[in-house]
Amino acid sequence: MAKWWSGWLILAMWLLNLLHLYGGISPWPAALAAWMASLLTWPRMAGAARRQALALYGAALILLLFSFVRGAELTLGEWLLPNIDMLTMFAAVSTLNLATSGLLTGTPAWSGRKGLWSTMASLNLLGAVINLSVLFIIGDRLERNNSLERRQVMVLSRIFCAAAFWSPFFVAMAVALTYAPGMRLAPILPFGMLGALIAMGVTAWQVERLGAIADFQGYPLRVQTLGLPLALVAAVLLVKQWWPALSILAVIALVAPLLALIFMPRQGRALALRRQVVERFPAIGGQLVLFLGAGLLAAGIHSALSTLAVGDHGLPLFQHFGWFEASLTLLLILVVAIFGVHPLISISGLAPLLWPLNPDPSLLGLCFLLGWGLATGTSPLSGSNLALAARYNLSASLLLRWNLAYGAFMYLMACLLLGGYIAWQG
Repeated sequence: MAKWWSGWLILAMWLLNLLHLYGGISPWPAALAAWMASLLTWPRMAGAARRQALALYGAALILLLFSFVRGAELTLGEWLLPNIDMLTMFAAVSTLNLATSGLLTGTPAWSGRKGLWSTMASLNLLGAVINLSVLFIIGDRLERNNSLERRQVMVLSRIFCAAAFWSPFFVAMAVALTYAPGMRLAPILPFGMLGALIAMGVTAWQVERLGAIADFQGYPLRVQTLGLPLALVAAVLLVKQWWPALSILAVIALVAPLLALIFMPRQGRALALRRQVVERFPAIGGQLVLFLGAGLLAAGIHSALSTLAVGDHGLPLFQHFGWFEASLTLLLILVVAIFGVHPLISISGLAPLLWPLNPDPSLLGLCFLLGWGLATGTSPLSGSNLALAARYNLSASLLLRWNLAYGAFMYLMACLLLGGYIAWQG
């Protein structure tokens, strides 16, 4: 029953926050629904996720008490509202599964270089829209005897995560928009897409070195599978152009479910919609708990810093946020992710420390996007790689060994991309 109620509360959160974003009503009803859904989710959380959540909420509570003792001005809205828009977009994007049930089946595998590049394109383009489910849909098509070969694992683990570099519908984008307020998508989109292409190129080079490319069994990319991703991107850009005052989060929160309804099969619609509410919405409850906790942590750090007088801005070693600072931030996100710290936690913790430097919001957002995609693709302890390991009987040590050199090379490429953005902006 708790699972059932959490699904309906997440639906209520989405609807109520749409009324806030488009109708101007208070955000508190949506926030109340989100927090109630997270409370109902807590008993069902897995051990690792629960430990991360306990660390987040524990650190936030300590910072709250510290800030209170130091006399900080504390408002309830600053602590409980920050990530509601992000969660609304997250819930909206989860509805895209409604439109993909028939897109990824029924075509024989492609082999060789064609199969390799079609697999990477499918993972990146479709993963950019329907997120984690595409990893298993494609992985299940490629597996033999309940296992995947090393080359297939490298492709799956890296290229799916590389969608975080650029996709407006990936959760990383919601995080970047939240923790880099004022970020604009258009200036950084080319650099994110270039990063994804570089990830594909270096992975293809490594795959070809590991064995005869003619033996590689890949996933076929079909024209009809691209309709939804292209329609989503076009719709978001058009609405943003027509209504520029709207945030990207608000646009996606409205557009994604509408296009999901348009593209979803006509047969069995009522059952699919019910499953979305009572099964798929509750399935994102764990992320709901973590994202709300990350919002608390960021608010706690911000409140604690407001009570401290360390230099002029709280970071005495840095005077501004440029290429060097962005590269260090990126490195920190990558390194701590290898030891199991989710990028959401590192980004929500770092952002309040960086805001006083008055960074270019788009540079900061690009740094967070590159850090997210790089960290989740490299670390064996990321959610996607842990899911791969569990489903296809892989060890964390193997995943790290296979992806560590990729992570080091892509870190250097990401630093070049950050420099390219700075140079392009003049």
